[in-house]
Amino acid sequence: LKEIRDKAKKDAEMKGIKLTYLPYVVKAVVAALKQYPRFNATLDEENRVIIVKKYFNIGIAVDTEDGLMVPVIKAADMKSVLDIAREAGELSEKAKDRKIDLMDLRGGSFTISNIGSIGGYYATPIINYPEVALLMTGKMFDKIVLEDDKMKVKKMMPLSLSFDHRVIDGADAARFVNVIKQYLESPELILKEK
Repeated sequence: LKEIRDKAKKDAEMKGIKLTYLPYVVKAVVAALKQYPRFNATLDEENRVIIVKKYFNIGIAVDTEDGLMVPVIKAADMKSVLDIAREAGELSEKAKDRKIDLMDLRGGSFTISNIGSIGGYYATPIINYPEVALLMTGKMFDKIVLEDDKMKVKKMMPLSLSFDHRVIDGADAARFVNVIKQYLESPELILKEK
């Protein structure tokens, strides 16, 4: 992921786009949501039904002077990494400048939060109601691992998932995170999509 992002970063800068890891995480999450649709749902407690969304509107938590805001990248499944990067940057700036439209804050089906940008590694995020799950990414760091009987330095990105246990069980939560991990470790799989 780091190699692919570093290579694409220069091209993105020439187009005026700041390319972070977030768009890749968004694409990995969307791919995982397609395999585990219950994570892309709402629990209607009054009618006692689970409403699985057929769209992929991904909220991105933004730290502002006035507190956290969650603008939504609508139809994230239909957008490229660069499209997501551009939109995330625009929405973040609007949120920080308090110029964001209310409709940009509505309609999310799943949220991603990133504490890595401010130096955090792990946290227990609160689900963004009425969604049923939220993924938090932590600060990427180097870790020495043993691979093929050789010590190597690898990049690690901590992932924390909070979920509503009334809709999702722990085994599926682990599987869901493992799918995200797979796509982040092999981003060429998600780059084939738009």
